[in-house]
Amino acid sequence: MNTTIASLATPEGVGGLAVIRISGPDAYFVAQNLCGKEKIKPRYALYTPLCSPVGLEIDSGVLTFFQAPHSYTGEDVVELSCHGGVIVSTELLEACYSFGCVSAQPGEFTRRAFLNGKMDLCQAEAVADVIMSESSAGKEASYKILSGKFSTLILKLKQSLFVLVSTLEGELDFTEDEITPTPTKEKRALVLNVLSQTKDVLSTYSTGKMLQHGALIALVGKPNVGKSSLLNAILSEERTIVSETPGTTRDAVEVPFLINNFPVRLVDTAGIRRSDDAVEGLGMGFTRQYIENADLVLKVIDLSLPRDAVEKEIKSFNCSKPVIYVLNKSDLLNNGSKKAWGSNGPGVVTTSALRGDGVDDLKEIIYNNLVNHSSLSGALVLTNSRHKLSLDSVANSLERALFIIDSNDFPEILSVELRNAVSHLDEILGLTSVDDILDNIFSKFCIGK
Repeated sequence: MNTTIASLATPEGVGGLAVIRISGPDAYFVAQNLCGKEKIKPRYALYTPLCSPVGLEIDSGVLTFFQAPHSYTGEDVVELSCHGGVIVSTELLEACYSFGCVSAQPGEFTRRAFLNGKMDLCQAEAVADVIMSESSAGKEASYKILSGKFSTLILKLKQSLFVLVSTLEGELDFTEDEITPTPTKEKRALVLNVLSQTKDVLSTYSTGKMLQHGALIALVGKPNVGKSSLLNAILSEERTIVSETPGTTRDAVEVPFLINNFPVRLVDTAGIRRSDDAVEGLGMGFTRQYIENADLVLKVIDLSLPRDAVEKEIKSFNCSKPVIYVLNKSDLLNNGSKKAWGSNGPGVVTTSALRGDGVDDLKEIIYNNLVNHSSLSGALVLTNSRHKLSLDSVANSLERALFIIDSNDFPEILSVELRNAVSHLDEILGLTSVDDILDNIFSKFCIGK
């Protein structure tokens, strides 16, 4: 990291302010040349003219110098706050490049922060997750990881296992006559405790994955049951074409939305029916794919059909995913018919997409089906697939360790399994990361972060 990097840290385009970030061994030298001052006080906001290499004043702005190691990256860092717009920031960046800077790559500032020990790898990944959050709940889950709470838990689990490994390996050098071996009950209790905590964190991943990417909700059913109208009613706006002509929706329409601040992706799918139309057939193929990938399925049924036909549709719908049966078009029933239906039972809700009746109830049922409330009650939520895979490996190693303890097998084998678990915990923190993993992680960041 001998180079000094510079980039725009705010979005490109017209705005009130733009921020340029510079990091590296020559950052202070670049700052001196930009403002024409020999001494710049660290962590002091200096309002100053900012000049080109030939001394022409480009803009007036605020220059702040953060001296290593007390900076985001752990290196000397300079931040320039200047007027927004394309021209000013471009000219200032060109001046930085003339003074020896190179353009920063995506995520390079955070990568340097990780490599310089300012944060561990799971915290570094959470930086991008916080920035890309699409809901307050998602931001909160990512910020808990960024703040170090997840890292603290991982270090605690690692320490517990490391103490046991050290004890077991120390015992291998002595005979039972020389020392008292660790009781089997004590070894089992410790491993079981770490395994239990690992599984508790893993149990939150289904919620965490939906917080990051949005829960996929597929609206499925026969043509003309009101799927598109129901989607529009949930969104409170016209987003899909509504027509009485069967087969109007031929391709899936995916719309992001928030239900009680929980991110979802609502998909209006093509109606499933027998059809010779090739294009409509492709649409129905997409419908089946969405059902397979969905976190929740809304099976929409026309309530104006005879009761036995409605009940048959409910009973005949085979789906491995969680399903809410939406009995739509209640506005077509007379009062006597509505009373005859009575209570629909769990997982069934009556709506009128035309009038909006029952739509709020449907949203609440959707939310309760998706959200594990204990996962959102202040506890850590696992949101990253890399962390999940590592914790799966930890759990597998600990399961094997328990089997070895119960079998009274060789202590050397037990020690190997516990060391494997420790190694997988280190993967999460980035203590055993290789360059290709780091390249993959930081390439997904925006430039300037």
